[in-house]
Amino acid sequence: LIKINHQIVPNCKKQRAILHMLLNAALDLRMNFARLCYNPDFENLKAPFLKGLPDSLRIFEEYLGDKTWLAGDKINYPDFHLCELLNQLEKFEPSCLSGFPKLKAYLTRFENLPKLKEYMSSEEFKKRDCMARIAKWRNNY
Repeated sequence: LIKINHQIVPNCKKQRAILHMLLNAALDLRMNFARLCYNPDFENLKAPFLKGLPDSLRIFEEYLGDKTWLAGDKINYPDFHLCELLNQLEKFEPSCLSGFPKLKAYLTRFENLPKLKEYMSSEEFKKRDCMARIAKWRNNY
């Protein structure tokens, strides 16, 4: 596991619990997004999803505050999940982070990590869909 091999799990039980809750909040949002993308009624459900999205994003914006990463100064496993999701949401709706400057800066920091920046510049990444081929929206190129 990346979190064990690279020792990015905090020692403090309280901090681990908070990160676990943040991870699950990100996974909940990801699941809601996936349900939308795979739903046969996608076109009718897109607007309600986008209407509720700011409430979900606000939770992360407020928690992030002035921290560099969710756990403070050190990147952690929930950051990878949340940033991947934020990247996908921006592909889905480019303006979705416009009201969330801290989340936008957070995602930019993540995308500027040298190894990630290199990968995200690759054709492999650019051609990769966010969802499987059976999805109604998958970031089709």
